[in-house]
Amino acid sequence: MISGLIDRIEDGVAVILLEGGRAYVPADRLPLGAGPGTLLRLTWEVAGQADPGEVGALIEHLRRGEHL
Repeated sequence: MISGLIDRIEDGVAVILLEGGRAYVPADRLPLGAGPGTLLRLTWEVAGQADPGEVGALIEHLRRGEHL
């Protein structure tokens, strides 16, 4: 389990401060009522295995800034 704090929401993206880093999450994926200053408890579960070629393409897409 990881704890986090919602620092702010900018342009529909929540910036969550984590132990040792940050996460950027679409604000519409936050729990109902969550906003800046909300403490979160995050858990992880495996949903499947990604295709290595798709992962490489996604990383390049993000590096080029095409997601912005």
